[in-house]
Amino acid sequence: SAAPCVLFFDELDSIAKARGGSAGDAGGAADRVINQVLTEMDGMGAKKNVFIIGATNRPDIIDSAILRPGRLDQLIYIPLPDDKSRVQILKACLRKSPIHKVGPDTEGLPQEESHAQGRSRY
Repeated sequence: SAAPCVLFFDELDSIAKARGGSAGDAGGAADRVINQVLTEMDGMGAKKNVFIIGATNRPDIIDSAILRPGRLDQLIYIPLPDDKSRVQILKACLRKSPIHKVGPDTEGLPQEESHAQGRSRY
């Protein structure tokens, strides 16, 4: 009844790790969580206007059942930004900041943080 709808799971790996490998997790609580997520996803399959999106830095530990057709079956890799993109991100973040008026040397920063992810920057 709420369609169209986008259901977004950030850090999907925190609730969708491969089942059976969670030693000492309070009696299989993690497995029960992923089983319930899978059940709910299957229930939404018939609804054409519900889109489920997940984001993760660890696709290697996602339970394979969640990646099967009809669930999260399209994987899109988004790489770290290049130097030009990092400058644009920095300028956008500083746009309303007083430091932006001073004019920091944003052109030299990309090389210093070429392997940093977004959450570690701003």
